[in-house]
Amino acid sequence: MKKLRLFTALALALALLTGLCAAQAAQTYYDYGNAYDYLIGAMEVVNCQSWTSLRSYPDTDAPRLARVPLGAVVTNCYYQDEKYTYCEYNGVGGYILSSNLSFIYGPYGYEYSVDDYMGNCQIVNCASYAVLRDYPSTSANQLVRVPLGEIVTNVFYQDERFCYCIYNGVEGYILRDNLSWVSGGSDAQTYDSTWIGDAWIVNCGSWASLRELPDTSSYRLAKVPLGDQVTNCYYVNDRFACCTWKGMTGYILVENLGW
Repeated sequence: MKKLRLFTALALALALLTGLCAAQAAQTYYDYGNAYDYLIGAMEVVNCQSWTSLRSYPDTDAPRLARVPLGAVVTNCYYQDEKYTYCEYNGVGGYILSSNLSFIYGPYGYEYSVDDYMGNCQIVNCASYAVLRDYPSTSANQLVRVPLGEIVTNVFYQDERFCYCIYNGVEGYILRDNLSWVSGGSDAQTYDSTWIGDAWIVNCGSWASLRELPDTSSYRLAKVPLGDQVTNCYYVNDRFACCTWKGMTGYILVENLGW
């Protein structure tokens, strides 16, 4: 009887230990619960040539879930460690190098707003300067005169007349008529002449290649069937477009895309 009780106790202890180890292993990545101290909000992809990798876990050897374009906005960002940040792009969660992400500083109360973020803009439609004001009204105090052609950053839609923005460290509001989009923002595709959007596979026997790089000799990630839809497409050169199919992002010959 004593041996049976001892065996039972040892089995129970082993089960508890195994469960604890499993729970700890499951918490290795992105399990902050309600610890909002790690929450960043929305961030913008920076410091890369054309895209950065969204990976399945925080390691450069981890599988790539998507290629996130330069200037794209990722959401629900959390600090993972000094090297990586957890974030979500087009509904897919993963990890991006923190050095490729920039916090989107916006007006108070809208720091985490994605829909209103417009990226960076250039001063236009004025004789020599546009006025940066301390609140969105033409009767507001003048903070800075921003010269024609200068770039303002962290631009957020405020209302039909004004946008929030930052110039040389000074934050305020400028008339929308004096701003022209140049880069970044959650709706960058609206302004980017390389943006295609959704497309369908055409002009092939039964499938088109989704490749790792914009080159016909590059590794084939997938065979995309004739007639299937690919999303978030944009031109990278005269021959190839970057597209996403079933969560995989790669390159397809433009001649195989139809609208």
